[in-house]
Amino acid sequence: MTSDSRNQYLESKVATASSHRLHLMLIEGAIRFGRQAEAALRRGDSLAAAQPLMRVIDIVGEMLVGVRGQRTELNQKIASFYTFIFRRVAEAKVNDDVAKLSEALGLLEYERETWQMACDKIASGSAADSSQASSGKPTMHRQSPAMPYLGNAHQAPSTSSRFSLEA
Repeated sequence: MTSDSRNQYLESKVATASSHRLHLMLIEGAIRFGRQAEAALRRGDSLAAAQPLMRVIDIVGEMLVGVRGQRTELNQKIASFYTFIFRRVAEAKVNDDVAKLSEALGLLEYERETWQMACDKIASGSAADSSQASSGKPTMHRQSPAMPYLGNAHQAPSTSSRFSLEA
């Protein structure tokens, strides 16, 4: 696949994605760049690790900005979580510390799994609603899991949620 066609595909994917799918894509991007930086740090090449580490810092910073706008308990917990990850990646960059980067990446992996489950649940709920509507049966309103406000002007902030960051 050429660079131009890859960029067009990515632009199309982003333009048509829902807000929760976009958030998942951000997490996946942070992990991808983090893995590149981790490999470079393990080789002892801090110069090669600098650019991907800055990309991870930028992505996590954007995710943090997205949840700091609301003062709900959930958003404060998520903001604390992203702040912790942000600090770990920044410390990894400043100190060329693979262990701190690996810790942050482990948390991002867990976050990706959580968001993937949420995206799958929302998609399956939408599919069930569509099939009920096309069958002519009365459709009950399915409440999808509330997503934290991610700064999207087209999506209203959520005041309640079924998600918890606590184990």
